[in-house]
Amino acid sequence: MHGAEILPKTTIDDVTTSDTPDYRAVLDALAVPVYATDAEGIVTYCNAAAAAVAGREPELGKDRWCVSWQLRRPDGSPLPHDECPMARTLKEGQPVRGEEVVAVRPDGASVPLLPHPTPIFDDTGALTGAVNVLMDLSGAKDMERSSRYLAAIVESSDDAIVAKNLDGIITSWNRGAQRLFGYAAEEVIGESITILIPPERLSEEPGILERIRRGELVDHFETKRRRKDGTLVDISLTVSPVRDATGRIIGASKIARDITETKSAAEALAARFREQAALYRLTERVQRTKRIEEVYEATLDAIQGALNCDRASILLFDEAGTMRFVAARGLSEHYQRAVDGHSPWITGANEPEPIFVENVDDAEFSRELKESIVGEGIAALGFFPLVTEGRLIGKFMTYYDRPHRFADSEIGMALTIARQLGFSIQRMRAEYARRQAEEQLRRNEANERAHAAELAAIMEAVPALIWIARTPDCRVISGNNSSYEILRLPHDSNLSMSAPPGEHPTNFRVFSEGRALSPEELPVQRAARGEEVQNFEEEVRFDDGSSRHIFGNATPLRDVTGEVVGAVAAAVDITGRKQAEEALPGKRTALQLALDAGHMGAWEWNLETGEVIWSPGLEALHRIEPGSFGGTLADFKRDIHPDDLPLIEREMARAIETDGDYHVVYRAQLPDGTIRWMEAFGQLSPRNGPKRRLTGVCMDITERREAEAQRNLLVAELSHRVKNTLAIVGSIARQTFSTNPDAKAAHRSFDARIRALAQTHTRLAEASWSGVSLKTVLFDELSPYHDDSRTNVTLAGPPAMLPPKHALTLGMAAHELATNAAKHGALSVRSGKVDIEWMIDVASERLRICWSETGGPAVVAPKHNGFGRLLLERVLASDLGGEVHLEFAPQGLVCTIDVPYPRGAPG
Repeated sequence: MHGAEILPKTTIDDVTTSDTPDYRAVLDALAVPVYATDAEGIVTYCNAAAAAVAGREPELGKDRWCVSWQLRRPDGSPLPHDECPMARTLKEGQPVRGEEVVAVRPDGASVPLLPHPTPIFDDTGALTGAVNVLMDLSGAKDMERSSRYLAAIVESSDDAIVAKNLDGIITSWNRGAQRLFGYAAEEVIGESITILIPPERLSEEPGILERIRRGELVDHFETKRRRKDGTLVDISLTVSPVRDATGRIIGASKIARDITETKSAAEALAARFREQAALYRLTERVQRTKRIEEVYEATLDAIQGALNCDRASILLFDEAGTMRFVAARGLSEHYQRAVDGHSPWITGANEPEPIFVENVDDAEFSRELKESIVGEGIAALGFFPLVTEGRLIGKFMTYYDRPHRFADSEIGMALTIARQLGFSIQRMRAEYARRQAEEQLRRNEANERAHAAELAAIMEAVPALIWIARTPDCRVISGNNSSYEILRLPHDSNLSMSAPPGEHPTNFRVFSEGRALSPEELPVQRAARGEEVQNFEEEVRFDDGSSRHIFGNATPLRDVTGEVVGAVAAAVDITGRKQAEEALPGKRTALQLALDAGHMGAWEWNLETGEVIWSPGLEALHRIEPGSFGGTLADFKRDIHPDDLPLIEREMARAIETDGDYHVVYRAQLPDGTIRWMEAFGQLSPRNGPKRRLTGVCMDITERREAEAQRNLLVAELSHRVKNTLAIVGSIARQTFSTNPDAKAAHRSFDARIRALAQTHTRLAEASWSGVSLKTVLFDELSPYHDDSRTNVTLAGPPAMLPPKHALTLGMAAHELATNAAKHGALSVRSGKVDIEWMIDVASERLRICWSETGGPAVVAPKHNGFGRLLLERVLASDLGGEVHLEFAPQGLVCTIDVPYPRGAPG
């Protein structure tokens, strides 16, 4: 409550009339804190300003002495309410003046006050109360404090704080100004501010004063000022107008801050940013590039960007250990040639440290080197080693056109670039090595494929029988040409007796010592189970009663882990030897017979003793007396053609080094001066055996080499054969179209005859025009007419190889007979059958073929001769000197062909 009824009556009512103002309302409206108490100190009135100062609404009629929550003395000690100035005034009846107190509000805030308590008396002079006017000293205290703080700050500030009037005369000078500029206050106060300004910057002061007169603030103006000793200092200048009490500008306050270190730090920071940016760009570029030249360029950019050098270079040790330039920036070719090869470190230096030449004039270089450096205009240079995996590989260098001090930060950045460059070179070299390895691998694979093709060619050319099973179950076995020929099977057939029914061969059985072998007992199948089958001898008996004898070995095929994945067997046909054994008084060993039958000899080289053993057969191959071989490696080499000796020595060394097989083809010089071609195969004995031996066989392949040469001659005759073939085609065309009025039928006949001719040509080409078997020619022509059971056509006769001319003519004849049978004869109905038999009369050297048809339509002799009959009767007679007899019997055509059989043709 602030109502007037609370105020003592004597304070207001006694002095008021109805015409006087309402003083209570006046007190309530005052901004000055006022409160009143009765004579006992009980608060009877408090205006709003007093309540605001106290921070609370006092309880009128209850609170005593003071409206504040708590009181403190200026020194901070508590002041009891009954000892406050108001209490003393009521107790003493005297006003109290000049004593400050501090009112503490309930929220903890403090307010400094200067109370003016005044007692109130009635007309009798009795004390009726008192009124207290409170003066808030907060503003004055703040101003006083601020003035003291400001003076202290100005005086203790590290910044130079200077005041000047509008004429530029210095009026104040703090200690910071004395420290910054070197002048004491008494030296500069009253002097012009221009004593601090360098001559070249005097134009700055008029502009600053003009802006001050306009009332503008000059903020953070960076410039240079001159100290007492004449040195210049970088400062940041802030100039503010100074006004008097009326607001008139009377001067300026100037704050100058030394920013030398700040600028140095900013420059250093900018340098760090530049270095980091250069390093980042270097890292990014070298990670993307795949060329070492781009790595060098990126590194040179980083060196010049981060180290702020004028020139730079990169040098690496070459294979000879000489330091060579690989990249340079800003260096003349003359200089590079002059200093190329110079290095402060040797190859393999352990943990080399950077080397710095801050002034070339003071460096201890050789006279020639120093002249080259100075002549290039280089005043300072740095050497930074490049190390990868602890090994010195080179260096990079920085060059400066003026003497240069190498700072620690610069050295650290240079070493970082050196590490990055060393890593990049190592990565590029590793990548290059990887690409080289991949390229070598590709070359090795190509070589392996070529070697595999060569081995395949050798396998086909070698006069031995080879069988290969590529799975442990041996359900499929393939072989070389010789293996198919000896078993009388087509080249694309499955040779395995372990194949399912309907897929395995049925035209022979295999015997050993008179006992038929089951498929599981055969050498390839045994080897596929992991067994080494050595020196097996078997008899292959064919359905026609003939047989062949073979001798050989079988071994497992293993993968890289040693797992058996198949088997391979090699054998030679020893049928001739077996026949010879029967004529000889005694039996020779199976191996010796096989070697003799194959024109081979055996040998053995003891790697420990150097002894070489030759079999009698090998001595015979070399045309020396039995038992006369010397028994040393030198004796063996003596008969080798000098041009082939390095090859043999290399292959022997390779076999020993790799534990591989030994195989070589070479020329031997026989005692009589003749040259014979030899092919040797060998194998090392196991390392864990009692003696290390290289054992093998050698065969004379002169005839085979000559046959190959002859084959090449045959190929050279191809153009001649083509001409002959074209002549045959022309003859076929003339005869076909002249004897057949039906053009379409003539075209069909012509096409069929040409296909028959082409088919025989294909067979001859497959055999390199060395010949083709009669059975193959007949089978090719009649295969389109086989029924499902393949019983309507039978072929029977001994093996008969036909020369190219015989094959072409007999192939055409077979085509005409087959075509006629399909149109009009036995092959035109399902019940018909054609039987073809042939025999060879060795004594008369004649080949006789009988074509017999049965089960077909009744045969009627033709009234005129067609091309087929003309071919049979005339061409066979003229081309081959043969005879043909055609019998048109009602039950079926019978054609008998009798032609000469060339001497030496295989039977």
